[in-house]
Amino acid sequence: MAQYNAMEETYTEIRVLGKPALFHDMRLDRNTVPKGLYLYEVRHDDEGWGDPVQIAKGILVNHFGSILTRERIKLSSNGYLDIEPEKDWDYCGGDCRTIQEFLEKYPPKREKEKER
Repeated sequence: MAQYNAMEETYTEIRVLGKPALFHDMRLDRNTVPKGLYLYEVRHDDEGWGDPVQIAKGILVNHFGSILTRERIKLSSNGYLDIEPEKDWDYCGGDCRTIQEFLEKYPPKREKEKER
């Protein structure tokens, strides 16, 4: 399976579970994802190859694409999260096309300094 360098690709800005994300329709090389972003793969439905229905760390069958988020997505104990495309997935038409633009618009959250 071919995997692409995350830093060299262009993306579609989306919202997943109400949070900003970047979507790419191919598999991304996990080793090329910068620190502060999380990579997940998405499965499409069996009927039409058009609706994203499941998020996981890795998808072998019905691979729809890859998403990058700045926050972790809580997966179920089986390693997957079923989603409803109409409710949980939105092609919001955002202006981020690269990882750099995404990180500038949505900087990773920083941990608060520990009190001494």
